[in-house]
Formats: sequence, C-alpha cells, structure tokens
Amino acid sequence: MRMTRLLAAALAASTIAGGAFAADLPSRKAPAPMVYAPPPVFTWTGLYVGVNGGGWFDNSSMTYGFASGNLGGGGGLVGGTVGYNMQVGNGVVAGVEADLDYRTKANVTPPYGLATNSSDGYLGTARARLGYGMDRALFYVTGGLAFGTPVTPGSINAPAFGLYGVQASTPGASIGWTAGAGLEYALTNNWSVKGEYLYAALGTKSISYNTMALPAVIGDRTGEHTARIGLNYRFNMGGGGGYAKY
Repeated sequence: MRMTRLLAAALAASTIAGGAFAADLPSRKAPAPMVYAPPPVFTWTGLYVGVNGGGWFDNSSMTYGFASGNLGGGGGLVGGTVGYNMQVGNGVVAGVEADLDYRTKANVTPPYGLATNSSDGYLGTARARLGYGMDRALFYVTGGLAFGTPVTPGSINAPAFGLYGVQASTPGASIGWTAGAGLEYALTNNWSVKGEYLYAALGTKSISYNTMALPAVIGDRTGEHTARIGLNYRFNMGGGGGYAKY
C-alpha cells in the first residue's frame, strides 16, 4: 500500500513539472499575417488648373484690291488653364478645357508691302477633349471655340499701291474655331505636364487704315498655329500606398 502511494505521488509531481516546463516553451502559433490594402487605381477624373506657355506662328492673310498674301511672323504665348476630366472606363477620358493666353506682337509683312509690327492681344479657347489614358499617359484630341484679337499690321507701307498709313483703330475680338491634339503625363497623383498643338481660325475682319489719300479698308483673315507646354495641378485624383493591419 505504501509503495502504491509513493508511485502516485511521483506521477503527480512529474505531471506538474512537465506542465510548468511546457508553459515556458515559446508558442509555435504563427503571428497574424500583415495585410496590405491595394493602392487605389490611378484615374484622370477630376478638376484641374494650370499655367501654359509657348509660341504662336502666324497664318493670317490680308487682301486689298487684287493683292493678297500671308502675313507670316509669330511670337510668344503665356496664360492659364482650367478643365475637368471624366475617365469613363477602358481608358477612355472625356473632358472640357478653357484657357486664355496673352499673345505678343509679331513682325509681319503685308502683301507687296514692307515689314511692320502687328498689335499684341489675346487668344482664348473653350474646347472638348477626348483621349485614351495609358496609366499616367493621356493621348487626346481636342476642338471647340476660339476667340481673341485679330493679327493685324499696325501700319501699311505698300509703295506699289501708294498705300502709306497707320491703323485707324484696334479691331475688336473675333470668334472662330480651334482643333488640335496633345499628350499629358501625370508626374504624381496631383501634378501633370502636357504638350499641345492647336490651330485657331478667327475669321475675317475689315480693318481701316488712315492713308494720305482716302482711308483704306483691308480684309484680314486671322489664323495661327500654337505650340505650347503646360503644368497642371489636379484635384481629387486619389493617393497611393497600402496600410498594415495586425
């Protein structure tokens, strides 16, 4: 009987010691895995504002009597932009954009005349844009309304026609159309740069010049090529990066 009690006491002691030793061992249960949320997909949807600058190249022409010809010349452009894009799926991006640029003077040559400076002025557009986004690159075509001051010589000096005079008054704004294409690239989720070409046609106006004889009324058709770059700040374009959850 005494032997049985000793065996029972020894078994109990070994069980208690084994449990305490097991409690001291490190847990083999793996830690909770780190979970990352996927970064938001980049989108072109959103409002943006920006600045732009570049050059304009004159394609205007003048007609007086039987003489007609292109003025030529060109100058610089600088201004601001505002627009809105909507990415509608499968990379298609539709939007609207408006801009207003100051246009510098140009050295122009009237038909059969001597070179003179044109007046400075402004050029604005209000356009639709339709493009295809390849992640952060957006290729687009654009077209719509153009408005601005005509490109006209400040004076006329055409010895062959006996015309010598200065412009009687600065012509008012003209309205026409514009079309072009461009490429925009998102540097970050908020900042993008673009390069753009537009052709703008502002219609024909009659311009009066005070000459030594009778006032001369000359037809002026304004057309111009523009090439410019821009920097845009885009709102609500989303952010990147995941987060850790334990």
